Amino acid sequence: MKIPPLAQLAICSLIAGILSTLLPLMAFSAQNWLVAIIALVGSLFLLPAVISFATRNTTVNPQTPSAATTLVTGGIYSITRNPMYLGMLLLLVAFAVWLGEVSAFLPVFIFFLSIDRIQIRREEESLRRIFGQAFEDYANHVPKWLFI
Repeated sequence: MKIPPLAQLAICSLIAGILSTLLPLMAFSAQNWLVAIIALVGSLFLLPAVISFATRNTTVNPQTPSAATTLVTGGIYSITRNPMYLGMLLLLVAFAVWLGEVSAFLPVFIFFLSIDRIQIRREEESLRRIFGQAFEDYANHVPKWLFI
């Protein structure tokens, strides 16, 4: 994909803020502790995933999945194949909850679809080419997201 996932996250956050202001559908209020918990859980997926890649000297750049040198399957990667994207998604959900407007969730859905249907698909094709059966075995045992 031409737009890096972090840029997609930023764009979707901006759109969520704009929609919550300019296209309010239904306001709701959420406790700050709920927003904090969702953001914390997102960070607990995102940060260890980045650290796992860095300590194994493999690329964290989603624009060049073919540069992967190591198939990381331990730690947070034994729970989900995409903890970085799951973490980003949860941070975006936390932001939408904080905004307190249903319309702010449209960019959450768009981010999920973009990452799931385009970014992950491209990355996994590269990982299959690079790691072959090892990636297939991993993909058969660990969900792409958390439960799916």
